[in-house]
Parts: sequence; structure tokens; C-alpha cells
Amino acid sequence: MNQRLQPSPSVPALADEDEARRQQTLRSRIFWFFAGAAVNYLFIATPFKYLKVHTGLSVAAISACSIGLSTTFFFAWNYFINFRSDSRRRDALARYVAAVVVMWALSSTTLTILKHFNFNFSLSLGRFPIDLDIVTTQVLIGGFKFLLYHRWVFPVAKQKPQPE
Repeated sequence: MNQRLQPSPSVPALADEDEARRQQTLRSRIFWFFAGAAVNYLFIATPFKYLKVHTGLSVAAISACSIGLSTTFFFAWNYFINFRSDSRRRDALARYVAAVVVMWALSSTTLTILKHFNFNFSLSLGRFPIDLDIVTTQVLIGGFKFLLYHRWVFPVAKQKPQPE
């Protein structure tokens, strides 16, 4: 067998690899966060419209149910697919459940408040009406939610100290 000996990577090369991996992880997380935002809109808007037309529930109950549906789907999505990290899932679970409950409460409350004011802001993309109350809720909560998940719930591994 002819095996070629590979030189061992230098410490700066390993540091560069770690930094590149961290940057790739951040870019990947941002991409999936925005892709998820589009799906999240549908998971909120569709049940909201259905419940408003077919039930006699209050706006607060409809908001809680709609946000609850998207929260349930994205709980699994973020836990198993989007926010992977070097920490064990079991270690992040308590932080994640706390973050999900807080974000559900903030989102439901924000959407309820916006729906009660009913500014009648609307936008249509072709023949598809866009509910700007839901979009505004996502924009107001989204940045905080991303930082919360990225920094606290599923932190990216810190760069290892460089031996000198």
C-alpha cells in the first residue's frame, strides 16, 4: 500500500478552518431563518383566516392558535434541522422550551394588539393578499428571536484558545 504522509495542519490553519466553519454555520442559519419566515407566514395566516371565518373565537384566541400551530411545527424544525450546534440537544432543550414559550407569548400578544387596532394595511402580490399585521409581527419579533436562538439556545461553539 502506498500511503502518502500528509503534513499535520498548523495551528493557524486550524483556527482558519474553525472560523470558516463558524461563518458557514451563521450563513446557513440566516438562510434557513428567512426561508422559515415565508413558511411561518403561511402557518400563521392560513389558520388565522380560517378560524376568523369559521369560528366565533376572539382575536386573542385566534392569534394564540395560529401562532401555536407555527410554533409547534418550527419547534421540531429548529430543534432537529436549523439550529444544529456542537452542544448536545438534551443540554439545549430546557433553554429551547423556555425560548419557545416566551416567543409564542410575545408573538401572540403582538399579533393580537395589531389585529385590535386594525389599521387595514393590505398588500397584494398578484391575487394573493398579504396580511401585514402578521408580517409586522414577524419583523418586530424576528430579529430578537434569531439572536436568542443563535446566541443562547443553540450557540455556535466558541473558538478554541490558540496555544502559543
